[in-house]
Amino acid sequence: MATYLDVDEACAVLHCKKAYLYQLVHRKVIPHYKPSGGRVLFDAEELQTFIRKTRISTNDELGEHATALLNGRSAK
Repeated sequence: MATYLDVDEACAVLHCKKAYLYQLVHRKVIPHYKPSGGRVLFDAEELQTFIRKTRISTNDELGEHATALLNGRSAK
């Protein structure tokens, strides 16, 4: 069974302010639910997936990727 979080709980997980979270919801950047058009809810697992998808590569990783592309190798 999924665990659903309200806005305050989602802000705690994402370490952000409500206004920013509502911007993400409005722009449909973050997965969310509005049962019967009511309050906004978030699936805890989907929030973790959202966080993982926004990972920023290190300079070393980017350099390795660029080198692989320039050498004609397939990069991960």
